[in-house]
Amino acid sequence: MRGLRLLLLTLWVPLSSLAATTAEQPQEVTAEEARAQFTPTRVVVTGVVEGVTEFLPVSSTGHMIISDRLLGVDADAHKVVRGVVDRKGRPVTLNRVADDYIVIIQFGAILAVLVVFFARLRELGSGLLRLDPAALALTRSIAIAFLPAAALGYLLKEHIPFSIEIVALALIGGGLVILLAERFLPKHAAQPDEVLRLSWKQALTIGLCQCVALIPGTSRSLATILGGRWAGLSSAAATEFSFLVGLAILSAASLYKAYAMGPALSQVYPLGSAGLGLVIAAVAAFLSVKWMVGFIMRRGMGPFAWYRIALGGAILVWRVTL
Repeated sequence: MRGLRLLLLTLWVPLSSLAATTAEQPQEVTAEEARAQFTPTRVVVTGVVEGVTEFLPVSSTGHMIISDRLLGVDADAHKVVRGVVDRKGRPVTLNRVADDYIVIIQFGAILAVLVVFFARLRELGSGLLRLDPAALALTRSIAIAFLPAAALGYLLKEHIPFSIEIVALALIGGGLVILLAERFLPKHAAQPDEVLRLSWKQALTIGLCQCVALIPGTSRSLATILGGRWAGLSSAAATEFSFLVGLAILSAASLYKAYAMGPALSQVYPLGSAGLGLVIAAVAAFLSVKWMVGFIMRRGMGPFAWYRIALGGAILVWRVTL
């Protein structure tokens, strides 16, 4: 556990410093200009990218930052939306409009998980009503795995660095971690109802690993699946538990971002376009989840490692040659 805490601190300090920018005088844009960025192309691309990548070990946040950059979305932290403030009365910047939408659109992926794991969730809900020990144990495990990232994410919410350079480095680093894990982590045989028999130490290990995913480009799915395998779960059980923990953490993050925006939510996000993005993300995530489980069982995560390394390397080359 001490080694994992040191790893988090070691990663966070240099990556956060990369996102530092010099102070500039704020400029003003209108709410109409902020909403105008939600073009049909952006809505479709962002919805598909979020849905396809949310539960793959490739980082949905990283991919949406990349897609926003390629689409030319204005995410300038020094441009303030005129007359628009959040729930605490703070000005809303274009940077926040872009970054918060990346989190809020995760509602689409949440809907997909609710559909795919409806039987498991229904069983869990009815078990809780009956105070069934297995259901109570699974709920406890989800809560333990949820709390570390939720607490750290809340404490660092103003300091999470959304930068394409950080995404590139995290993609490459995560790819190398996958290759090492595929080579050295033991492969455990699947057992019936493994997720119902998690110990608190296993759940905490997964939760601490999930904290690394606060760095954009890392991938929450990657962190929790490898954390599960490190804790002694089979690939199947680690993947299922990753989905269940993801349902909790994504719901909390999306609801918090929407709540924190307050009245600004309807002022900077056009309801029709943003809602369509959620629907597209839900459909894409449903198809991605159905495909992903079988693929990882057959091929492991190695192919995702090479994809991450290639994409991260391409981004760094692109940035250097600009």
